[in-house]
Amino acid sequence: MNDDVEVRTYFARGRNALVARGSFSELYAAWYLHRMDCGLKVPPGCDGFGRDALAALTLHCASRPWKETCAWTVHFPDPRVNVFATGDNATGAVVANVFHENVRAIECGMFYADVIDDGRAPRRSVVEFDAAGFLPAVEQYYEKSEQRPARFFRHGEEDLVMVSAQPDCDMDWLLSLDDAAIRTLDSDVELSFLESRNYRFQCGCTQEKMLDFLTPVFLRQADELFGGEETLRIHCPRCGARHAITRESLEAHAGSLP
Repeated sequence: MNDDVEVRTYFARGRNALVARGSFSELYAAWYLHRMDCGLKVPPGCDGFGRDALAALTLHCASRPWKETCAWTVHFPDPRVNVFATGDNATGAVVANVFHENVRAIECGMFYADVIDDGRAPRRSVVEFDAAGFLPAVEQYYEKSEQRPARFFRHGEEDLVMVSAQPDCDMDWLLSLDDAAIRTLDSDVELSFLESRNYRFQCGCTQEKMLDFLTPVFLRQADELFGGEETLRIHCPRCGARHAITRESLEAHAGSLP
């Protein structure tokens, strides 16, 4: 299955805003199939967090420089879930995961945004939010960290649109937008096409990467790591995929390092 999604960006002339839009049905399908294959379950009513994280992060990435990688870690107090999403503009790979077990109780939402781009040190911003849903949480992140508004709208069940302020943006117009206005945006506003980018659900986690990750711990405390077992079963923290690592494979991998 080709699970690429196309995100198109436009400049709203006269309003000085960036419009990013995409249909995410294939991305959602790839996410659900991945979770099914990995035996991952999300509590009823919480799968929307993962779907919205994929869509919002992808629209955000499409509005950012080509060489930038973004990662969001978002903690919600109620329901008590943690959501992780990341996207790499260089490869078009996006991934998301929803954690609901052993999640620490918190009083307010916390939004961690990490950015890596070519030639610059990694950057992190942290903001508190009080929104109940993922898209409103991203809007509060934009307001507090990016210090400019961005708004999300559903053009259809699986079609999302992000409108973000640019310098000299018509704020009254941006803040007045609703789903009905988005459906007539093409005819009401002069939109100049900027570019299109393709994204797909892809983590890139491999057995080799898991071995690289575990080897330093194995060299320090092998017995504690395995706890008397010969096989260690771990989940990728990015996508939740299961990996079985044997003690023998870790010993061989550690022995092959320079």
